[in-house]
Amino acid sequence: VRPYGRRNKTDRADTDALERKVAGKTSSIGRTFDRVCEVLTALGYLKRDAVTATGRQLARVYSEADLLVVECLRDGQVDALNAAELASVVSALVYENRRPDESVPSVPSGAVQSALTEMTRTWSRLSAAEADAKLAFLRKPDPGFSWAAWRWASGEPLEKVLGDDQDLTAGDFVRVCKQLLDLLA
Repeated sequence: VRPYGRRNKTDRADTDALERKVAGKTSSIGRTFDRVCEVLTALGYLKRDAVTATGRQLARVYSEADLLVVECLRDGQVDALNAAELASVVSALVYENRRPDESVPSVPSGAVQSALTEMTRTWSRLSAAEADAKLAFLRKPDPGFSWAAWRWASGEPLEKVLGDDQDLTAGDFVRVCKQLLDLLA
């Protein structure tokens, strides 16, 4: 046992290595935070280290797609949608296909299709802003649940909605609908 205060070269090297590792992690988190602030400032959510009214709106959205949600709201992309169309469009923000399926999902035509196209354009713009800042947080909207959400919100029986889609289980339906309701609330 070494007396207090005396250290050998190995102890010092270990301590130095740990300090460098902690400093690297801390500065990495700080750099990421600064980059996020740059993007939020460029989009008008922050102004000179102060949160703007739009920033306060963003702070009230609890979703992985929070920035995309607020940008779509700011652009009025969902203003003219009825309840079933809104559920269909917003489902693209919470649904994530777990299968490596390359097929294009069915979506209701008209207003839903237009809103999903606009949402994807907004996602592309935000993704580019993130990439310029060397960030990548936003996931591309996935319209794979849009048809089921629209049909159910339009009043079709759950048994029919589930029966027409062999890949959609009742558990998956309930999970996505809960996330959808949480986001819409």
